[in-house]
Amino acid sequence: MKTVELNLLWTLALATSLFFIGQFIVWRSQFLQRYSIPVPVVGGVLFALLFAVASLVADIRLALDDSPRDPLLLAFFATLGLGADVRSLLRGGWKLVMLLGLFIAVMIMQGLIGMAMASALDLHPLVGLLGGSISLIGGHGTAAAYATSFAEHYNLQGALELGMAAATAGLILGSLLAGPVAERVMRRIEARGERTGQARATATLQPRAVLAPITAEQLLFVLLVCLACIAGAHYLQALLRDSGLLLPSFLWALLIGMLVRNIASLLGLKGINDSAVQAVGSVSLSLFLIMALMSMQILGLVAIAGPLLLIVLVNAVATAAFAYFITSRLMGGDYDAAVISGGQVAAGLATTAVGMSVMQTLTERHGPAPMAFLLIPIVGAFFADIANALVLQAFFALPMMGF
Repeated sequence: MKTVELNLLWTLALATSLFFIGQFIVWRSQFLQRYSIPVPVVGGVLFALLFAVASLVADIRLALDDSPRDPLLLAFFATLGLGADVRSLLRGGWKLVMLLGLFIAVMIMQGLIGMAMASALDLHPLVGLLGGSISLIGGHGTAAAYATSFAEHYNLQGALELGMAAATAGLILGSLLAGPVAERVMRRIEARGERTGQARATATLQPRAVLAPITAEQLLFVLLVCLACIAGAHYLQALLRDSGLLLPSFLWALLIGMLVRNIASLLGLKGINDSAVQAVGSVSLSLFLIMALMSMQILGLVAIAGPLLLIVLVNAVATAAFAYFITSRLMGGDYDAAVISGGQVAAGLATTAVGMSVMQTLTERHGPAPMAFLLIPIVGAFFADIANALVLQAFFALPMMGF
């Protein structure tokens, strides 16, 4: 077998090229745009598929320098923390606490379904968790982080590929199910928002934040803070390694980023530009996903992907049913609750960004839902990651996991 080795420079060049190739494909595909398939996923998976064919034909293997992967992942989670302002939480009131509790209930449900189906299908329980909240509520970044740990420390073969497959399937299912769930809730409660011209304009503008332009100084400052968060995450994980606390390093990076952001806000310090934070986070996650996906062993995934996707499908149906029957009622049983239900389905299966897109479409048709646009981003984009990590610790503590 011939091995094709790429050094760091060529690996980064290839990953960046695949981003623009994926972007071109997404621009030309209505299907990919409709279901909000991420550009890095398209580029990375396409390369993995092409190389899998090449390996069959020419019997070659690809060796990449993937040393930037872990720092890129930690930088992404650090930017999530840097974008979280605790002062905005006070505006959510009891509904914020209620929605967080409902998200936690979905995490537990997805984990239990995943483990039960993994047992029935004669798979390792960790595969069941990958088909649950790790990949669905956590998304591609969280799935990759946990999958890497599973492969390194517990010898779970193909864990990264499985996590990416589950997260991608959840992305599609969440995009497909979120809107119909919200619409059915509206029909059930016969609720609609205000549909005046002013209300429609408000609904259109709600999810679009006005951000200041990026300067070189602001971008470099955010990079410096991210590097500090990464260093702090490594230090805390090493410090607590023998304590039995299995929180992953990416969560420490997120928490440190949140601490930095809110201490700076309390002291009135300037310098963390939201546009720069989003830019660094987007670049970090895009490069990480492409580097993770383009080295996927597609041929080794085929045998186990079917059972995993079945777990994801069952979890998707259960999450949609939970939002329809439980979330919509406990969040008030009104129009806002219907939009929140759709947002929870999207954030619980795909990403918070998909949830925002679904809610924007709903409010453009039926009127504004200000509470939904306040709660879903706060819970789905920030608290869900922390709560998911804590729920997973409880699952990892079960004797059947082998931790």
